[in-house]
Amino acid sequence: MKQTIKTSRLTLRSLLDSDAANIALFVGDKRVAMHLAVVPHPYPEGAAESYIAYSRASETSETIWGIDLDGGLIGIISLSRKDEGMGNIGYWLAPQLWGGGLMSEALSAVVEPARMAGFKRLFASVHQGNEGSAKVLMKCGFSYLGESETPSISRGGMVPSWEYELVLAHA
Repeated sequence: MKQTIKTSRLTLRSLLDSDAANIALFVGDKRVAMHLAVVPHPYPEGAAESYIAYSRASETSETIWGIDLDGGLIGIISLSRKDEGMGNIGYWLAPQLWGGGLMSEALSAVVEPARMAGFKRLFASVHQGNEGSAKVLMKCGFSYLGESETPSISRGGMVPSWEYELVLAHA
């Protein structure tokens, strides 16, 4: 899958060692961590460096893009294969940039590469109460599927969530 993607305002790229400080800063923010499935809060020292190493490992089963604005990392978007032709999208953005359309721009940019890579459907889960993330998905053409429960390490267990789907090709 194409590793670097440029949009009008953003560059989606591989993670760099120099991104560790911004990852730790933004994911360490409780407003971000509480909406993510596998991020503890407080964010442990060294976790950002471990995540960067994971993003480069040959056995990593997902494509991870750093969202870069004007030369600095402001978020992450990832795509992982779920089943044949099915994928999961995950993302976060620095909270001071919420509401400016940047995440919608980043998510829209990965749809065509996902289609070209053979994905037929993309899925995303949003913890209930995270209306901003739900709006991003709807703006990018995802359809609401219903409610479920998904994990949240920072919240200590399963949390009520909304499920979304984007059909890329007819199965």
